[in-house]
Amino acid sequence: MLKLLTTTIKNCDKVKVITRPETDFKGKDKDVLKEMYESIRTSGAELIFKANIHQKFAIIDKRTVWYGSINLLSYGSSE
Repeated sequence: MLKLLTTTIKNCDKVKVITRPETDFKGKDKDVLKEMYESIRTSGAELIFKANIHQKFAIIDKRTVWYGSINLLSYGSSE
């Protein structure tokens, strides 16, 4: 997803990623999350934290909403 975020941002589009803070996770996941959050910030996307959420959706072009059960920021091989 990071390549897509970066390409979108380079095309002068805004990208906001809303996800759970690292405090919502346990132990070993926190190190991976910190790395992922830093990559998202470095891409130029705005990172917004909301605790205790489970929604999986994306708003594209301010009019199309994608929603489903796949985590958009993980499962790189899922389609």
